[in-house]
Amino acid sequence: MFPSKKFDLAADSDNPSSKLQINDQQEPFFSDFGDSDNCYVDFASPAFHVFVKNTKDSPFPTRSRKLNAEKILVPTQNPDKKLSTNAIIRLACQRFVESCSSKNDQISCSALSDDEVKDIELVHTLLTSVEKTGQRQFDCATKLVELCNNVSTTEGNPVERLVYYFSKALHEKINREMGRVECDGLGNMQMFDLQEASTSVEASIFAFHQRVPLPQVCQFIAIHMIIENVREATKIHVIDLQIRHGMIYTVLLKALASQCESHIEHIKITAIGTRAESKIKDIGKQLADFAESINLSFSFKMVMIADVLDFNINLLEIDDDETVAVYSSCFLSSLIAKPNHLEYLMRVIRKINPCVTVITEVEANHTSLAFVKRFTEALFFYGALFDIMSYCLANDDRDRKVSESVLYGQSIRNIVAAEGDERTIRHIGVDVWREFYARFGMLEIELNDASLFEAKLLISNFDCGSCCSIRVDGGCLLIDWKDVPIFSVSAWKFL
Repeated sequence: MFPSKKFDLAADSDNPSSKLQINDQQEPFFSDFGDSDNCYVDFASPAFHVFVKNTKDSPFPTRSRKLNAEKILVPTQNPDKKLSTNAIIRLACQRFVESCSSKNDQISCSALSDDEVKDIELVHTLLTSVEKTGQRQFDCATKLVELCNNVSTTEGNPVERLVYYFSKALHEKINREMGRVECDGLGNMQMFDLQEASTSVEASIFAFHQRVPLPQVCQFIAIHMIIENVREATKIHVIDLQIRHGMIYTVLLKALASQCESHIEHIKITAIGTRAESKIKDIGKQLADFAESINLSFSFKMVMIADVLDFNINLLEIDDDETVAVYSSCFLSSLIAKPNHLEYLMRVIRKINPCVTVITEVEANHTSLAFVKRFTEALFFYGALFDIMSYCLANDDRDRKVSESVLYGQSIRNIVAAEGDERTIRHIGVDVWREFYARFGMLEIELNDASLFEAKLLISNFDCGSCCSIRVDGGCLLIDWKDVPIFSVSAWKFL
């Protein structure tokens, strides 16, 4: 949270000049995200604890807890059970901090396999190169990054693959800082858009979503949140702020048809898009064909805009007798780098006044202006994602290779190598979003217990279900991987 900042909740959210009060000056809510050491970094999160003593000289986020006798301890391992990727990162951080201190405590490797020791050494080398980059010792950092590049690979284990993408991004960061490369459009980089992918890449991403539980759980919860709030309606209008694919709406249409068959008259979906018009048209046709197959009255409207600032309520063709729901999947965070766009979009949504706004977002902290902090936060977050990949897809699986490269590699590159307005991949936690939504008079809606129970049943159907969990945070649901928060799903209404 922002302990030094005070919110002016009495401000008129429909007024473009309504801003956050910071030090008695009017500034946009997101304008100084990640500013110095007061940026939102949830150091208390148990998912990101680095088991190290809080060392003053450490350049890394101090997610610390007391060690017995201040010794670095390695948990006793089942010989058949490998350390997770994040456990490797934690141990590497321990080793790094100890190497920077005057103490001689060392990690005991007796409980670790040779491969795990090598992985710890690899991450330790990466962390050292990050420190040198933060200190602008670029020659030394470059040599260390080259060591990482020589060992890491996209064909290796999760740690090797993680280090591969981060070391490549760090190498680009160094080159840019030294003026060796020209800016090449990092600022235009967004999260991977299925609508612009080739057929083969799109098929791989689709397969990835089918085999990994977290995206399905997010969609399942979002669908239930929408249904719970439109159950009594006869005419339903769902507005998707950036439609990516039609999978979620196929499930939604089927669920609405079965649960509301006795009184439902018509369902309309409006898809907002800024590109890939032909792909959105294909999604609309597929959904229309599916709706016809289940005898459901349905219409699909596409609204193409060049920029979010072109979006307005008049484009939506909302009928007075429609019950409107808004759905946003990882879209709002893409506007954090453009606070005026985000503020404008929220004002438009408020004018729409939907019965429910369902929002899925990445639950992470990738906003700090302090490079080393941002790098380390991202390393832990993507470490969990690469760990998921290792559980759900084989190392030689083509879908895994494509998904990691396109979904994760591009985002890592932007988080690590870009600065200022070019750094468009920015994620924040739900607590910060709550503060932001409150300015627009939004109230959190809780999901009912039955839907939560069914979501947990869905997770249990996956082989890796024991590593994935759902927990309630206020009215929001957080989807975790081995206690690392990955996604949040929340529902809101306007007061």
